[in-house]
Amino acid sequence: MTDHPSPATRSLDRSLRLRRPAGHESGMTTIVTVLGGCLVIAVVLSMTATVTLNSQRNTNDNRLGLEAQYAAESALARAQAQADLYAESLNSIVIPQGTQQSSILNQLGAVCGLASAVTLPLNIFNLPVAGQKLCDVPVLTGSALDNQLAFFRNNVAKPASMSDDAWKTYWRNMFGGKDAVLLAKTTAAPTTATGTLETEVKGGLTMTEVRVYPDNTMRVLITSNPVVSSTTLKSGGKVIAQRTYSAGSVQSREIKVSQPPFSEYQYFVNRRTLPGTTATGNGSRLVFWDEDTFEGRVHANGAFDKTAPLFYATTATKGPRFLGKYTSTSSPLEYATATKPTPSTMFKGGFQLGVPAVALPSNANDQRLAAAGVQAGQCTTTTDACLKEKFGAASVTNGIIKNGVYFSSGTATASNTGSGFGSNGTGGIYVKGNVDDLKLSKNGEFQRIEIVQAGKTTTFEQTGPTSWRVKEGSTVIKTMTNSTFNGMVFVDGAIGDQNTMGSNGLRGDGADTPDIAAKSQLTVAASGNIFIKDNLTYTDNAKDKPNSSNVLGVYSEGATSR
Repeated sequence: MTDHPSPATRSLDRSLRLRRPAGHESGMTTIVTVLGGCLVIAVVLSMTATVTLNSQRNTNDNRLGLEAQYAAESALARAQAQADLYAESLNSIVIPQGTQQSSILNQLGAVCGLASAVTLPLNIFNLPVAGQKLCDVPVLTGSALDNQLAFFRNNVAKPASMSDDAWKTYWRNMFGGKDAVLLAKTTAAPTTATGTLETEVKGGLTMTEVRVYPDNTMRVLITSNPVVSSTTLKSGGKVIAQRTYSAGSVQSREIKVSQPPFSEYQYFVNRRTLPGTTATGNGSRLVFWDEDTFEGRVHANGAFDKTAPLFYATTATKGPRFLGKYTSTSSPLEYATATKPTPSTMFKGGFQLGVPAVALPSNANDQRLAAAGVQAGQCTTTTDACLKEKFGAASVTNGIIKNGVYFSSGTATASNTGSGFGSNGTGGIYVKGNVDDLKLSKNGEFQRIEIVQAGKTTTFEQTGPTSWRVKEGSTVIKTMTNSTFNGMVFVDGAIGDQNTMGSNGLRGDGADTPDIAAKSQLTVAASGNIFIKDNLTYTDNAKDKPNSSNVLGVYSEGATSR
C-alpha cells in the first residue's frame, strides 16, 4: 500500500530538504493526524468555554435583575399597606354631631383654597342629577396645603402615638398626587454582595373639585393614582440592574359630606308643643306616657322647661320604655308626675342627655316635587312654576294653585287627567291648602289613604301592586292600572287641629286591624302643623320580622307644633 503525504507534509519536507526513510511514512501520518485531532479538540474546547462564559454572564444578569425585582416588589407591598392605611383614614371621617352647616362650608372653602366659605345655590333640590360644581381644588404647598387638608385632618381621630407635625405630614403625603413619595430612597441604602439597592415608591391622591347634589349632599371628588415602585442596583457608581413595577390605575373617588339620615331613628322630635300665646309657645308639651315602648333609637331636640319632652309614670317601676338608645338636647329629665322612675328603669338601651341639637332641613321642596312626580334635576325654574306646569292651567287661579288634591299631571282644561301618579306615573299625592283629616287604613292587603278637605273626601285605594282606585265621596273618578305610587303625601298647609278631643288630624282608622300595609312605605309631610290623633299601627312588627318593609315617616316643614 502506497502512502501519499499531504501537501502540508510535502512542503515541510522540501523546506528541511530531508528524505524520509522507507517504512517511516506511515508513522509521520499518524503524528500529523494526532496533531490535527488535537486542533479540533482545542477548537471544541474553545467553543465550549465561550458558551459557558455567556451562560455565566446571563445567569449573573438574571441574579442581578432578580435582586432589583424582589426589592421593587417588596417596596410596592409596603406602599400598598400604606395606601390601605390612607383608605382607612378617609373612611373614618366623622363630622362631630352638632357641627353647623356654616362651619362645614368654611372648611370646604379652605379645601378649595378660598378665603371664605363655599356658597350653595339657592334651590339645591332643583339641581341636575349630576349636581353643580362649587369650586375646583387647586394644588397648594406649605402652610396653604396644611390649611387645605384641615377638613380631613381635623375630622379623623389622630393616633395617640403621632405628633401634630407627623399627622400633618401623613396627610400631605396622602394628597401628594402621582409624584408623591410614599417610600423614599433610604439615606443608608441596603447593600448586597454585588452592589447598592435604591428603591423609591411614588403615588397618591389628588383632589379635583367640590360639588353639591339635589339630595342636599356635598362631595369632594378625588383621583387615585397608580402606585409605582422603582429599584436601581448600582456597583462602583454604575447602574447594573433596574426594575419598575406598578399597582392600581387612575380612578375617580369621592367623599360624601351629608347629615346622617333620619331613618336611623325610630322616633325623632324637634320641638313638640301646642301653639301658645307667646312666640316660643307655652302650650302642652310632648309626653312619653306610662308603658309606651320604643324599640329603636329615639332623639328629642328641645329646651329645658319649655319644649323638651316630659315623662309620665304612675309608679316608680313603670313609665315609658326605650329599648334603643335615647338622646336629648335637654338635661336633666323632666317628669309630668311626682313619681320619677330611675333612668335605668326607662332606658334599657342606654341614654345620653345634653347632646347637640340635630338640625332639620330648611325646607321641603324635595317633598313637594316628589309628590308631583318631578325627579331630581327635572325642575330648572322655581318649585311653584314646576308644580303649575305639572298640574296644568286648570289648577291655577290668579297665578296661584287652587286648593285641592292633585295626583296626576293636568291639562289647560282639567287637572288630574294623567293616567297615573305624578307626571310619569311614579309620583305621589300633593294637597294645596289645609287638610281637616288624613286617615290611613288597609284595603285588604293593600293601602288606603283618605283625605278630607273643606268637607270633600278624596280616597285612594290600592287594589294591586301597581293599581289604584281614586274616589271623591263614593264616586270613582279614576282607575290607574299601571302606576307606581312613590309613597309621598305632601300637604301645602296644616293637617288637623289642636283639639285634643277631636279626631281631625293624621290618624289610623281606630279599628283593631293595622293601618300601614305590609308593603307600604309612606311619608306624610306638610308645610304647617301636623296633629297626630289616635294610633297608627303597622302590619308587621320589626321586632318579630326584622326584614319587614312597612314604614311611616312624618315631617313638618315649618310648623309651630311638631
